[in-house]
Amino acid sequence: MTHKVSFVNPNFQQGPTEFNAYYLPYSPGVLWSYANQFAHISDNFELGDFIWRRDSIKEVVNLLKDNALVGFSTYIWNRNYCNVIARELKKANPDIIIVQGGPEPPIEDKNFFERFPYIDLVVKQEGEITFKRILENILMKEDFANIPGLLVNDGGKIFDTGVSARIENLDDIPSPYLTGVFDKLMKQHPDVTWNAILESNRGCPYQCTFCDWGSLTYNKVKKFELDRVLEELEWAGSRKTDFISFTDANFGIFPDRDMIIADKLIEIQKNYDSPKAYTFSWAKNQKKEVVEIVRKLIYEGGSRMGLTLSVQSMDDNVLSIIKRRNLDTNKISEVFDLCEEYDIPLYTELILGLPGETLETWKENFYKLYKAGNHTGVTVYQAQLLENAEMNLTQKNPFEIKGSIVYDYLIGSNNEAELEEGIEVVVSTKDMPREKMLDAQVWSWFQNTFHINGMTNYLSRFLYKKYNIEYSDFYEKLFEAVQKDEWLKSEIDRVRNAYENWTKAGKIDHPLEQGIAIHGWNIVHSTMIMIHSRDKHRDIFKFLRNFVKETYDFPEDIYEDLMTLQENYFIDYTQLKQYPRKVKFNNDIIGYLVFDKDLNNSAEYEFEFPEDKNSSLMKYCEQIYMARRRNYGKAMISQV
Repeated sequence: MTHKVSFVNPNFQQGPTEFNAYYLPYSPGVLWSYANQFAHISDNFELGDFIWRRDSIKEVVNLLKDNALVGFSTYIWNRNYCNVIARELKKANPDIIIVQGGPEPPIEDKNFFERFPYIDLVVKQEGEITFKRILENILMKEDFANIPGLLVNDGGKIFDTGVSARIENLDDIPSPYLTGVFDKLMKQHPDVTWNAILESNRGCPYQCTFCDWGSLTYNKVKKFELDRVLEELEWAGSRKTDFISFTDANFGIFPDRDMIIADKLIEIQKNYDSPKAYTFSWAKNQKKEVVEIVRKLIYEGGSRMGLTLSVQSMDDNVLSIIKRRNLDTNKISEVFDLCEEYDIPLYTELILGLPGETLETWKENFYKLYKAGNHTGVTVYQAQLLENAEMNLTQKNPFEIKGSIVYDYLIGSNNEAELEEGIEVVVSTKDMPREKMLDAQVWSWFQNTFHINGMTNYLSRFLYKKYNIEYSDFYEKLFEAVQKDEWLKSEIDRVRNAYENWTKAGKIDHPLEQGIAIHGWNIVHSTMIMIHSRDKHRDIFKFLRNFVKETYDFPEDIYEDLMTLQENYFIDYTQLKQYPRKVKFNNDIIGYLVFDKDLNNSAEYEFEFPEDKNSSLMKYCEQIYMARRRNYGKAMISQV
């Protein structure tokens, strides 16, 4: 008799609804491909079903209740759903073995099995070896207490079996793609646009306290054999996967090898017109070689995804507390300068709510990034208290970190009541009480709206370089002016109220705008949507022209050039079909700012919108958020 094994690893639909896009259940696929290569496993166990989306509880329980074992891969986007499925399965079949793994099970909680009595086993770290041994013990009818790396439910008490063995050679894990693990699933659902997850290496050498990555993969980085990675890319292209998420913690950390992977990615896109897009977590301490990989993906592969350089904070004290070390500022500037020189979209991440961060240092984060050369992509994430991250386990009390559950970080169907997935975000710390946190959230909105989205970036850069006017001076004055403008002041109030509702009630409950749901993760971009949706482009630039005239005194021709540059760079949706457009300037502002050329030379620039010029207003507004990594809504500028 064979034992049936199934897996639950659901995710929400990805991207615009018309794509019907979902991730293949990679994590359980890897577990099965590893265990199934052994004859005594394949002879006695069969793969049942993958639960890869949030189907109804009743349907899932009926489907899985006769399995010998069901494994759950749990994270912030599915933990409540998984727990309900596990509970109901145990009711339907008390003999079924429920195994939970992934980053999310609170393995430090001494009352774990009192809270979750329906779970039999929890895998604490890497799962492949441990999962295989669980199946072997089922065959041999042995106790699970002799398997390292588990929490065992011993009558509601925890029996900890210690540290699991880590796989020394990742090539001991057969590829779930190449061994056909997902073939049946894909054949059963031809209407789904599948997204793929690829690992070329595993592990992270950093110990950031806000992150739970290291709790599962340890610190040493191990590599999958290169030919296997290239074959998986060929598989993904030939199967028309629409999107690939590379889950390496630091892609580019092995530049020669990773350039080969980039070459293969370009090749499959040309051969199969697939994937349409992809994402990387780029190496934290980047070098010129990483920029060269991105440059190749853009100029040979046609990508506009750009480069992400995550700094999280630019304050040395904060970085010390969270056990992170960024590149020196001059090194960051070199990367930023190369990106601007090669016209590479640049994307920097900051985390709001880290211990040690104050409102003043938060504002300085933006100014330091501007001085280093990033003017096109700064995205703010609210700090999260992840179950097994050091910040949650040991730093909450000394830094007086307070969290609140928010329910609109993750959006999907069948997501009500006890199935609703919430994430605990930081709402106050010792150094940034709640009101200051709201001030910081509004400031992030302000910087994204005006500088990052392209309404004042060249203007403030010019004032800084030509007249030594600090970014802090410019933006403090602009913020004062914004509060005197009726419509912009109403936007400040709307955004602040939304953030307050978010961190108190867990939801913003914001009306749709152009059919777009406004949530905690995109409220910072909502004014950009409003500007296009409500045709406010001309009003905004009338306000900015008046502000500059009243605040600064410089030659009229430079003033006119700067404002014309900004008005053409920040695209007005109503004029979308007028792009490309060529504009003559009395002063070479771009040459002066980017290449240190003489300002007092005439210049002609071409402004181009490289996306669909027939885009509907709704689609255009949707892409303001969805395509922000490729500088959507801002013109590409080239010298004629």
